[in-house]
Amino acid sequence: MLLLACSGRGADGPASETAREVSETDEVPSVVEPPTLVSIVPIATAEEVPRDCSNPVEESCNAIDDDCDGVIDDGCGYGTGLMQVTASWDTGADIDLYVTGPLGDTLSFQRLSTPSGARVDHSGRGECVGEMPNPQIENIRWVGTRPMDGIYEVEVHYWGECVGSGGPTNVTISVAVGRRIAGQYRHSLLPGERIRVVRFVVQ
Repeated sequence: MLLLACSGRGADGPASETAREVSETDEVPSVVEPPTLVSIVPIATAEEVPRDCSNPVEESCNAIDDDCDGVIDDGCGYGTGLMQVTASWDTGADIDLYVTGPLGDTLSFQRLSTPSGARVDHSGRGECVGEMPNPQIENIRWVGTRPMDGIYEVEVHYWGECVGSGGPTNVTISVAVGRRIAGQYRHSLLPGERIRVVRFVVQ
């Protein structure tokens, strides 16, 4: 019965394009002026993940900029860009990341790209499918074209428990704007919950 709950999403997805996209567009184009963070506001129940850049460590694939170079999870097989939002989680559940831009367009596993250059380049499935790289990571980034000025909202959705591996799940969300970390936050989700964790403004 739990297996059937996972049948609504296909196993194939943007992860198959990740290596190509990273090799083509990992560097921020020098001709495009990067966006600047104006403000970032998490919800009251989100815990800020502290950064200790006086003692950077080797990068892990955990939605945290461990080595303090302004890139979230570099070397993990998904990309960065002019802006990047990454989520990771600590159970086998299937968690979905949603980012809504100033025009009301929402990126997620259901809409993998927009004409403005935003794209989902990694969509993890937890333990809902067989082997896949970094199954507890979702990554959205903006490449080539400068992100629009305005308000962005980041939500996470506990899509489903997978093969009995679920329960309360801690989700980490990091936002990078113009190759600078804007914020790193953690929030606990229960099955079925969908929560806006952070809102930020760029110009």
